[in-house]
Amino acid sequence: MTSPVLSVLDLVPLTAGGSAQAIKDTVELAQHVESLGYQRYWLAEHHNMQSLVSSAPELLIAALSQRTTTLRLGAGGMMLPNHSPLKVAELFRTLEALAPDRIDLGLGRAPGTDMRTALALRRSREALQADDFESQLTELLAFGGREFAGKHPFAGSAFEGVIAAPYDQPLPPLWMLSSSGHGASVAAEIGAGLAFAAHINPDFDLAAQAIKAYRQAFRPSEQFPVPKVIVAQTVIVADTDAEAERLALPLGLMFLRLVRGQTEPFASVEEAERYPYTPAERAQLATMRRTGRFVAGSSATVKARLDQVLEMTGADELMIGSMIPDLADRKRSYERLAQLYPQKV
Repeated sequence: MTSPVLSVLDLVPLTAGGSAQAIKDTVELAQHVESLGYQRYWLAEHHNMQSLVSSAPELLIAALSQRTTTLRLGAGGMMLPNHSPLKVAELFRTLEALAPDRIDLGLGRAPGTDMRTALALRRSREALQADDFESQLTELLAFGGREFAGKHPFAGSAFEGVIAAPYDQPLPPLWMLSSSGHGASVAAEIGAGLAFAAHINPDFDLAAQAIKAYRQAFRPSEQFPVPKVIVAQTVIVADTDAEAERLALPLGLMFLRLVRGQTEPFASVEEAERYPYTPAERAQLATMRRTGRFVAGSSATVKARLDQVLEMTGADELMIGSMIPDLADRKRSYERLAQLYPQKV
């Protein structure tokens, strides 16, 4: 098996050091994985969470664009229903000017938050309840200069003559995020890349079906002459299985708190060890581990599992999120992954 391309999905965990330190850690981590040969570094969009500092991925991308030289930087993703298509086109054309040929635009249809916060973002219950992702996507593509059947979709409409500045910059390559089959079908139709979120939905039978359907229905585009597939997975690698399980405790605690609607700052390993887990909570954690929500273990354990993921999905690229509180431990986890799947530096 040839080594897959490795990339990073960063949710920017907020630890005791605060948001400013979390952003500094993200910059340092991006520079570190760039030196290891990782190809992409994507930032997620999440809102109303004390545990994450990723509410404005476009700003983090802009910051990283000035502190890295080879990484492709992107949103994983911009939750399109939260934004105006025109504004997204303007943001990412501007980012393309900041870092030419190094920007990706990943798009999702979920709110990236709870419904109350989604209402605050979209500003009306009508917008919250609208199921208009495809029409928003059509607008975004149009503002990016793509036409359909030889006719611009804004011709004769109220938007005719509106441009997304800077107009001399292309819209970056589009990737559709999917945790089901819907995003895969949209990606195939518009000739975009597909990023399957196995860290959200670890149903790899579904992932394999969605990816197969995407490849079969794919319509080539200028940016993607052939289909491309990323599978995103949460992974923690340490010297031993026991140490990796220990480092994964804060992630498990974060999931337990999210189920209860709590969004405290990301716990340290020591805090997670001290937490008084109830029998029901321990059962929840065991279920989460059985379903493969994340992979934690020694290099041998992790490689065995990721090789299975690659075999099941046929992914071209693994996008890894290592949610570990301590930056040094996080960096070592990515180092071990690069040793398992050597990258071109």
